Amino acid sequence: MRPLHELHRRLGERYPTVAVVLVLAQAHVVVLASVLILTRFLRLPTDAWFVLIGASQALTLAENVLVMATAYAYLRPVRSWQRGVAAGADRAEGATEAWRALTRLPLRLVGAGAAARTLVWAVVMVASICLVADLALWPSGVVLALAASLVLLAGVLIRYLEIELVLRPVIEDVAPGLDDDAELDQSLSLRWRLLAGVPLITVLTSGVVASFSTDNQGLSDLGIGIAISLATSGTIALGLGALLTRSFIAPISELQAATEAVTRGDLDHRVPVLGGDEIGRLARQINIGLRGLRERDKLQEALGTYVDPAVASRVLDEGPQLVGDVREVTVAFIDIRGFTSFAEQATPTEVFAMLNEFYGVVVPVIEKYGGHANTFQGDGLLAVFGAPTELEDHADRAVTAAIEVARAVRQHFGGDLRVGIGVNSGPVVAGTIGGGNRAAFTVIGDPVNTASRVEAITRQTGDVVLLTEETRRRLKRDHGTISARPPAPVRGKRVPVRLHSPLLGGRVEEPPGGLEDGLGRLLDRPDPPGSRR
Repeated sequence: MRPLHELHRRLGERYPTVAVVLVLAQAHVVVLASVLILTRFLRLPTDAWFVLIGASQALTLAENVLVMATAYAYLRPVRSWQRGVAAGADRAEGATEAWRALTRLPLRLVGAGAAARTLVWAVVMVASICLVADLALWPSGVVLALAASLVLLAGVLIRYLEIELVLRPVIEDVAPGLDDDAELDQSLSLRWRLLAGVPLITVLTSGVVASFSTDNQGLSDLGIGIAISLATSGTIALGLGALLTRSFIAPISELQAATEAVTRGDLDHRVPVLGGDEIGRLARQINIGLRGLRERDKLQEALGTYVDPAVASRVLDEGPQLVGDVREVTVAFIDIRGFTSFAEQATPTEVFAMLNEFYGVVVPVIEKYGGHANTFQGDGLLAVFGAPTELEDHADRAVTAAIEVARAVRQHFGGDLRVGIGVNSGPVVAGTIGGGNRAAFTVIGDPVNTASRVEAITRQTGDVVLLTEETRRRLKRDHGTISARPPAPVRGKRVPVRLHSPLLGGRVEEPPGGLEDGLGRLLDRPDPPGSRR
C-alpha cells in the first residue's frame, strides 16, 4: 500500500483517474495472453492471428473507454471535494458524497451495464474466431464461449478487487470527514468474495495448466481441461471456499455484534476470542476497549453522584480544571427555616436523615428545569441556572423551579418544614476553583451574594420566594401574580434592592417558635417501611 499512498501524494487530484486507467490497461495484457494460449489449440495462418489480436485489442480498448467515461463522471464529487480541501474548505464539506462515489465505483464498473458490454465483447470475439478459423458452433464454438466466460468472470472479479485497492488511499483521505450517521452502501460482501473468488481462480488456473500439459493440441482437449477444472472447483475449491468463509465470517460477525451492542449502549457484551490470529487479537483488543468504556461509565456515574452530570461530562472531556468564563445566570439560594434550633435538639444521624430527605425533594425539581445543584451548605442549597449548561431562559427556569420547590416541600412535609428562597440574576464567573489537587465547580460573583442575602430577607417579609428586579425584568413567560415588595437594604449595596414575590397560595406567617416546633414534629414521624435510623 505504501507505493499507492506515495503515488496518491504525488498526483493529488489526478490520482483516482490515473489509478483506474492503470487497472483497466491490464485487460489488454489478459486478452493478449488468452489469444496466445489459443495458438496451442488452433492452426491458423500468422496474418489471421494478427487479425484476431488486433480485433480483440480494439474491442478491449472500446470497452475500456466506455468504462473510463463512466468512472470519470462518477468521480465528480471526489474532484469537487479535493478542490475544496485544497482551497481551505472544511474537510467534512462534501466528504459524504465523495466517500459514497469512491466506495460505489468498483461495483458500478462491474455492474449490469459493464456485464452487458462484456457479454457483447465475448460474443463478437467468439464469432470472429469461429469465422476466421472456419469452426462449427458445436462443439468448438461452445468450448470457446465457455473459456471466454471463465476468463471474463475472473477478469471482472480481479477488476473489482483492484479498483477497490487502488482507491483506498483516497478513501482513507476522505473518511475522516464522513458523517458518523451516514448510511453505508452495500458492497460485495467478504462471504461472496471468497465463495466466488476461490473456485473461479481454481478453474482459471487449472485451465491454463491443462492447456500447457496436453499432448493432443485441439479444442477438444481444451474443453476436457475446462470440464475437469469445473468439476474440481465444484467439489474441492467450493468446499475450501465455504470453509474459508466460515473461518473468516464467524469471528467477524462476532466483532460486528459487539460494535452494534456498544452503539446500543450495552457495554457488558464480550467478544469470544476464537484464536491467536489477527482476528483473535482484534477481538481481545475490543474486549480491553470495552472494559475501559465500562470503567469510564462507572467513573462518570460516580462523578454524577457527587457533582452535576453536566460538570462530570465536561471534566471527563476537558480535564479537571475547567477554565472560568463569564456567564449570565440566575441563582436561587434555598434555606430551611429554623434549622439551627432543630439541629441543637436532634442527633447527628437524625439531622443527616432529614437533610437527605429534604434534598431528595428539592434537587430533582432543580434538575427538572435545567438547574445545577451547585453547593450544599448544611441546611442551604445554591442552585444555578445557566452554568455549566448555558440557558437563554435561565430566569424563567429559576423562578418556575423556585415556585415548584416551595410547593413540593409543602406537599411532602406539610407545615412541619418551611423554606425561604432568594432568586437573583446577573453575570458570574463559572469554573473550577481549588488547590492541592482538590477542586470544585462553582460560580462566583455579586449575584450569588445578593441571592443569599435576599433569602435572609424572606424571614422579615414572610414570603417563601423573593426575586430581585434583575430577575423579574429578565422574565419572558407568565408566572402568575408577582407582587412588588418595598425596596430592602442589602449589605454591600449602596441602593436598596427592589424585590418581588410570586403568589404561592399563601405566605409563611408562623409565630416565633412555630417553625422549630414543626421541625421537631418531623422526629416523631414513624419511619417508612425498610428504612433505618
